[in-house]
Amino acid sequence: MYFSLPLLRSAGAFGTGLASVLLFALWLAAPAHAQPSAPALTEPARTLQASDAASPVPALPYRSVFADLPKSVEEGSTDWKAANKAVAQFPRGHIDLLQWEKAQAAKPKEQP
Repeated sequence: MYFSLPLLRSAGAFGTGLASVLLFALWLAAPAHAQPSAPALTEPARTLQASDAASPVPALPYRSVFADLPKSVEEGSTDWKAANKAVAQFPRGHIDLLQWEKAQAAKPKEQP
């Protein structure tokens, strides 16, 4: 195989591999050269208008992200003061709850 570059001719089989790598790199880079360097201005007046900060902008309508949530999921509401009072009967937290459950289990159950 004959190459025009003297370096590749004298390199023998290594030159063939190097030439293959160089040709592959050029083949990969070819699409990048085909891209335009700058976007084409089809309507320069509209482009200038868009770059002006004082350009009018249409108002976006507000739409809550919660608009599509199901309505009336809760059966009822609990008074938050009553809920806080119920929690306050266990001031030390989980250990008081365990002792309360133990006491409830020890109580005899009423027969209907």
